[in-house]
Amino acid sequence: MTGVMSKKQHTGKVVIYVLIFVLAAFLISMIIMLTKDDPQEIYKKNSNIRVEVLNGCGVNRLAIRVTNLLRKEGFNIVKIGDTDKQDFEETVVIERTDENMKNAKYFAKRIGCKNIGKDIDAALYLEITLIIGKDYNKIFPDVEKEF
Repeated sequence: MTGVMSKKQHTGKVVIYVLIFVLAAFLISMIIMLTKDDPQEIYKKNSNIRVEVLNGCGVNRLAIRVTNLLRKEGFNIVKIGDTDKQDFEETVVIERTDENMKNAKYFAKRIGCKNIGKDIDAALYLEITLIIGKDYNKIFPDVEKEF
């Protein structure tokens, strides 16, 4: 009789462990689902940011190609052009409206750029200026596929 009881106890423990494992997996998946960004919300937030895209490295039609990539992400590109000097080694995100650089920090995080600056100018009617540097392939690895 004791052999039967220990078998039942063993089976009961296994069932409890399996239930704990299933519950833990369920909780982890719920946490992941709740903390994951909604693509529609990201697209909507991106569309509220007006961006100027400037080619700062001299690669032909680079600003247009980067603009295409950014528009696919929902960003509102309002101006495209070239910088006066074409010798920017690194890509730079410049905040134009917010002293706390909220827009620049968000935009830089979305594109994976580490260089952020601030030059507030309300007359430009935009939130961000993006100057594309010679490191553009690190930040926009798919840019060569455009056009």
